[in-house]
Amino acid sequence: MGTRILPPIENNGRMMTMLFYKIEMESDRALESSEQKMRKTRARIKEGTVEANERFRGEMNFFVSEIQDRKVSIGAAVFVEASTAEWFDLMRGLAHFCRKIELQGRITDFEETTIREFSRMLYGADRRDYIEDDDGYKSDLDMDFIDGCRCSECSEMLIPEPLTKRAALTEASRLLCGASFRPEIERIFDPRAPKNFVGNPVHYVLASDDPKVRHSMRELLLGALLQRRRLLGKRYCVLNLSPDSSYYARKLNDIYQSQKGCALVLSLTGEFAEESQYASASFEFVASLGEKVAEFRRDTLTILEMRRSDERLYHRLMEELPNITFVRLDEEIVFNRAARGYLRRLAGKNGVKDCTSLLKALPRPDSGHLTTGLNTLFDKWYDSYLKTELHVQYRNLATEGTKRVSKPKGDAYRDLMEMAGLRPVKEVILQAVRFHKAQKLFADRGIGTKRPSMHMVFAGNPGTAKTTVARLMAQIMKDNGLLSVGGLVEVGRADLVGKYVGWTAQIVKKKFREAKGSVLFIDEAYSLVDERGGLYGDEAINTIVQEMENARDDTVVVFAGYPDRMREFVERNPGLKSRVAFHVDFPDYTPDELLEIFGLILKKRGRRAGPETLERARVLLERAAGEPDFGNGRFVRNLVERAEMRQADRLLDLPPDSVTDLAIQTFLPEDLEAPERVEEAKSPKLGFA
Repeated sequence: MGTRILPPIENNGRMMTMLFYKIEMESDRALESSEQKMRKTRARIKEGTVEANERFRGEMNFFVSEIQDRKVSIGAAVFVEASTAEWFDLMRGLAHFCRKIELQGRITDFEETTIREFSRMLYGADRRDYIEDDDGYKSDLDMDFIDGCRCSECSEMLIPEPLTKRAALTEASRLLCGASFRPEIERIFDPRAPKNFVGNPVHYVLASDDPKVRHSMRELLLGALLQRRRLLGKRYCVLNLSPDSSYYARKLNDIYQSQKGCALVLSLTGEFAEESQYASASFEFVASLGEKVAEFRRDTLTILEMRRSDERLYHRLMEELPNITFVRLDEEIVFNRAARGYLRRLAGKNGVKDCTSLLKALPRPDSGHLTTGLNTLFDKWYDSYLKTELHVQYRNLATEGTKRVSKPKGDAYRDLMEMAGLRPVKEVILQAVRFHKAQKLFADRGIGTKRPSMHMVFAGNPGTAKTTVARLMAQIMKDNGLLSVGGLVEVGRADLVGKYVGWTAQIVKKKFREAKGSVLFIDEAYSLVDERGGLYGDEAINTIVQEMENARDDTVVVFAGYPDRMREFVERNPGLKSRVAFHVDFPDYTPDELLEIFGLILKKRGRRAGPETLERARVLLERAAGEPDFGNGRFVRNLVERAEMRQADRLLDLPPDSVTDLAIQTFLPEDLEAPERVEEAKSPKLGFA
């Protein structure tokens, strides 16, 4: 590319950020109408690009990416100073660049773009010989971090538009998250705030069980921050993380570096909460993640996205980041009037004037509702409305469907039924739900029955999906009118036992209040009464027994842990034993079930595997299933995530134009590698026979 350009990323201690643009121009004349003219044009553009960029001294850089007849695509990288957020004179620079390459015409489109699109344009410029070398160009711009943004876990987006204060408040109310958003919107638009970007005073946590709601909350927040110049550019990056994957520190560093002055969204919603033991299993992961958040806290805005019910994950991350302020933004629980208003707005948005039947479909009037549940309710009602009200010719078919054998309602029930294996578990959960629905029906008919206990024991080894089933069961009970909220509050010994005598009872009662209308999931419950428990553990158990009875109408307690220890725990506590209605055993997965889980994870992640790869997976899974404490479903997730890392290394060694979508989607046998303890041969035993 000629003279090496070293841009002033750090200028006298002031942070600089790089923004990327795609510029479309229409030339006054055709530039490559013949082979000879094309060669001359490309030589002139290459020479003019070097001369123009040398003059800019790293403040900005331009290149031609593609020419089609009179249409010219130009890429631009511009440095913006964070302390004042003053833009360099981009239009003046573009005019100078056009003079150097002898391009005359008019601008037809001018927009900020992503790093990935900029990299694609740069590769096109190299391939068409408009620049000397795209790798050299990136090196000259100190843009080696670009490759870190090419991984499959990373996606780039642009903020649709900035939002005024009024628009932000309106959107927050529409999303039913005004209670948490309103105070933060007031702070963002406080007139005392600096007019330009000077660093991030706080970072954010967005919590919702619905990915669509999380996305809307994210765009609301980013739009408000962009309006107030708390962000320098429209682009942001979403990085999907998992606790079982040791994500490359170098890549995470590169991605943070690329987002200076912008936002990085860390999505912790994939497989993060599949089992409650993640807190200890992912200690190093959470610690290393916390280090990067802290290192880039002033220059890069971090947004953590997680499920609303992942309280332990939230507290674990906050423990790692005690000196960084996070603002948590949640959906709010709304009741009858607000819920009905939200459903009316959804109906009106879809052209429905009379939604009386929709409002009648709301569960009990005193039930609490989240946006997630209301969206699900509306979607199901609207599907029925299409068949019974708009296309009346299908009304009989819809009526026939209602005559089929009644099963528990809701997407959560479908998700449970689609899980691999767990046949005995599904049968017990179905039996429990149907039994309690029958009791509710008897009560509605005036047959006097005391509502039975709904509390349960989940016994199984790690990785057998106990937490996942508990979360789905909570939602199934909400969908079927047995619980009013349907959330999952997950706790362990540390969350229930206080430091001093008398504190524990208050802590336990507080957790039961949090779990009202939901499932209280007590993980490794036997740890409350082991040798560490003492008086504090006894106090916890006695209070739990009391609260189980007091809250039996609208709270389900699930005790979970290893099979042998759970049996002993229940037998040693008669008060608990008499209040637990269902014992659910979670057996270890068979090799066939593990292979089914492998296929489901690939499908969920948009990946695929051929017959040879599946056979390789079967061999590894059969070998793993013969090992004690091999991890069950967690082992399969580890296998897939290791495959993603090995595949990424393999693909990065290939030329960029040969990395097709199919190549990214497809695992090869060599991508699969089991953990060392399963792969390696067992060491010979020493000693006497």
